[in-house]
Amino acid sequence: MRFKRRNFLMAAATICIALEASAFTPTPQSQSDSPSTEDQIVTTKHQITVSGRVLRYTARAGRLPILDNETGDVHGRIFFTAYTLDPAPNQSPRPLTFLWNGGPGSSSSLVHLLGFGPRRLQPDGAAVDNQGTWLDHTDLVFVDPVGTGYSRPTKPVYGPEFYQTRGDAESVAEFIRVYRNRFEAWDAPLFLAGESYGVIRAAGVADVLLRRGISVNGVILTGLALPLGQLTAEQRPALALPTWTAAAWVNKKLAPELQSDLQTALRQAEAWAQGDYAAALARRDSLSEAERQAVLAQLARFTGIDARKLDAKTLSISMEQFSQQLLADRNQIVGRYDSRLVGPRNPNEQQYDPTKDPSLKNIINDTGVVRYFRNELQYKSDLQYQGPFGGGYPPPATPRGDWMSTRWNFGTPGAAGSGNLAQLGEQALRRALTANPKLQVLSACGYYDLVCSYHANVYVANHLEEGIARNVSARGYGGGHAVYTDQVAQMELKRDVIKFLQDARSRNRPER
Repeated sequence: MRFKRRNFLMAAATICIALEASAFTPTPQSQSDSPSTEDQIVTTKHQITVSGRVLRYTARAGRLPILDNETGDVHGRIFFTAYTLDPAPNQSPRPLTFLWNGGPGSSSSLVHLLGFGPRRLQPDGAAVDNQGTWLDHTDLVFVDPVGTGYSRPTKPVYGPEFYQTRGDAESVAEFIRVYRNRFEAWDAPLFLAGESYGVIRAAGVADVLLRRGISVNGVILTGLALPLGQLTAEQRPALALPTWTAAAWVNKKLAPELQSDLQTALRQAEAWAQGDYAAALARRDSLSEAERQAVLAQLARFTGIDARKLDAKTLSISMEQFSQQLLADRNQIVGRYDSRLVGPRNPNEQQYDPTKDPSLKNIINDTGVVRYFRNELQYKSDLQYQGPFGGGYPPPATPRGDWMSTRWNFGTPGAAGSGNLAQLGEQALRRALTANPKLQVLSACGYYDLVCSYHANVYVANHLEEGIARNVSARGYGGGHAVYTDQVAQMELKRDVIKFLQDARSRNRPER
């Protein structure tokens, strides 16, 4: 995912006050942990207070090389930000979690500075102690894959190596290998966390690491359908229905008996979706007119869309139709990545433009991100900290041509290693689960995320084959695509992640 919610400026005095309040103490320890200037890593010391507990930690920011193993040539450099809690005496190795966002083409800034890092950016760009950080339970490494953040190929000719699904996973797995060697973190229990396209990346990285003999304890997936299980053509639209219900509820488009309580509305929508609705879709060509009208009436009731605007033949609603139609009477659209965010509707728009999606605008303060790196972490670079919508020099030759997804090679249909992203993700994750039967998976989606059906995720997790069902869990949260931007959902997710880390470590302990 990629994006942020407001535009902001911040005075220097404000940052001073915020830093003093959090007992921030940056002390650069090393301007050169690596012998190469290009691979300079800056180390600083900090402390924050989380739930009344003082956490003292070391931060590292810099780039690690991705080397061609045959020649030793550097093909790319991956920027990372790592946080390690200062160890207590005789402490056993802490869990180590590598995190990234999606796109493809998004930096890790959202999961880092809104989600799970020790500091959280406010709308005005000021950084405050993050009560939702995972640092009190795991060390954290936020990864910017090549082409994002400050990560780059060393030559243009190497770009295509990284800008494709397999090369992306291979290079991030190689980064993890180099990081574990550089900082001697071989004994730390290893976890991966990816959001949106980062879910596909996490599945691929787990597969690659296990193939290389590096054990992975758990994988945390957010904002994209769980890449396991197969839904039928009837189940997919049926199981998406509760997401439409959540969007209609938050925009006050449901009937009074459903509008009073979200959880009540969702439970009713879920029951009808996987029961009568899925059954009706399975035999929609043979439904009587009375049955068809009954389905349309219920569909209108649970979606807030006038039955006269629904397709009486398909009896289903696409994401595009729902986004455009729910608030058409207000001349508005709902954001695909967060239906709580709305914008003006353009009836003449022929093709979806993500740059105009109200849920992809101004999610994070970009100036605040760079200020954080330069002032708090003491990492200074003149490169643009790059995200999915480009904007760098030189300008693109085509509209949004510097947006990573226009450069991404999805492969030749039918060729080895190419195909539908969901299929590639499932193949990779199943190989990883087969290679390590103790590998645990946690999948999370927001109620208000039209892209990721929370109920479909839960349904799939609950209907997996016995061999892997015990290793996979899924849950919905009261947030959007980036569930952690809602602080209540962020804390609920944190509680589940804490338990997940504990359970996964317990299951992966060597047998005596």
